[in-house]
Amino acid sequence: MNEVVLFNFNDITVLFSGFLSLVLALLLVFRAPGLRIKRSYWCCLGLFFLLSTLHTMDTLIYWNPKVRDLMSSTPNVFFIFWFVAFLQGPLLYWFTKAAIYREFNFHYRDILHLIPVAIFPFYIYMAYGRLDIGLKLQYINNWELVKTNFYLEALIWSQRIVVLAYAGVCVYQLYKYVAHLKITTSSLSKVDLHWLKLLVFGFFAISWLGFLALLQSRFMSSGLDGLLGKVENHMLFVYHCVLIFYLLQNSNGFAEIKPEHTIGTVPKVREPQLYLVEKLHDLMETQRPYLEPHITVERLAHKLDVSPKTLSSAINGQLRVNFFELISNYRLEEAKRRLTDPANRELAINDVMKDCGFSSKSVFNQAFKKTVGVTPSHYRQQYLG
Repeated sequence: MNEVVLFNFNDITVLFSGFLSLVLALLLVFRAPGLRIKRSYWCCLGLFFLLSTLHTMDTLIYWNPKVRDLMSSTPNVFFIFWFVAFLQGPLLYWFTKAAIYREFNFHYRDILHLIPVAIFPFYIYMAYGRLDIGLKLQYINNWELVKTNFYLEALIWSQRIVVLAYAGVCVYQLYKYVAHLKITTSSLSKVDLHWLKLLVFGFFAISWLGFLALLQSRFMSSGLDGLLGKVENHMLFVYHCVLIFYLLQNSNGFAEIKPEHTIGTVPKVREPQLYLVEKLHDLMETQRPYLEPHITVERLAHKLDVSPKTLSSAINGQLRVNFFELISNYRLEEAKRRLTDPANRELAINDVMKDCGFSSKSVFNQAFKKTVGVTPSHYRQQYLG
C-alpha cells in the first residue's frame, strides 16, 4: 500500500510560518495598552502578521497538489488573497511612523495608501472571477497559463514591486531615525531598536528575495525555477521564529521608544538663530538643565519650544560647537565654581563631578584637564590650598 504524502518539507515550513504569524498577530492585538503608541497602531502590526497567515494559506492552496485538488470545487477561492501584498506595506509603514514619531496620527491622505486594496476586488474579478469555470480550472492547474495572462501577470509584478517599495520606505524611515538619534542622544545604547530593526529589515530582506525570485523565474533559464521561492518561504519562517524568540527572551516584549527619544513635530514658526541662542543662554543660567545626567538636545529643544534640528543648527552655527561640547563646557564651568567654593572644601571630587552632570570620572578628568590645563584636584589646591 503506497503512502500518500500530504505535505512535503516546504509545505510544513509554510504551515509553521503561518501558525507563528498568527500567534504574533494575537499577541499584538491583545497586548496591554502602551504608554505612547496608540492601540490602533499595535492592531495595525497585528493585522500585518495576520495577513502573513493568509499569504501562507494562499501558498498552500495553489502549490500543494492535494489542497489544490480539494479546493478546485470552489475555484473562486484561488487568487483572492493576493490583496495581502497591497495591505501589508501600508500597515508596516504606519506602525513604523507611529513607533518613531511622537505625534504621528492618521490623516485623510493616508486613505490613499489603500487605493490598490480597494481596486483589487474589481480587478481580480475582471481578470479571473468572471471567467467560466473551465478556464478557471486551467489557470488553477497550470501556472504557466497564469503567466501568459497579461492582467494576472501585471498583478503579480505589482504585488512584488509595491511590497518591496513599502519595505524600502520603512528602512529609510528607520535610517533617518538612527541619524536623528546620533545628533540628539549621547548614546544609542539608551534606545532599544533591536526589535524594530528585526521587524523592518527582516521584512525588507524577504521582500527583496521575493522580487529576485520573480526576476529569476521570468528572465533566467537556470533550471532553478522555484528555488528562490522556496528559500523565500524558509526565510519567512525564520523571520517569524526570530520575532517569537525575541518576545520570549524579553519581558518587555516589543518595548516602546521613550517619548524623549522620538521625533517631535517641527514648529511652524522658526526663530532667528541669534535670538534662539540668547534664549538658550538664559535657560542655561536660570534652570541649569546641563546638570541633568542624561540631557539630550531633544529635551533641551522641548524646553525652548523649537525643533532639535533648529537648536542644533543654532548651536553649531552661532557658537561653533556641537551640543555635547556645549553641555560639557557648562558642566566644567559649574565644576570650577564648586571646586573653588570654600563651602565645598570637604566635598569629594567624585560628588562634585556627579552633581555637575558627569557620569564618568575618566571623561570628567580628561575634559577638565584639556580645558583648564590641570586636574580637578590640582585646581582645587590652587584656590583653596
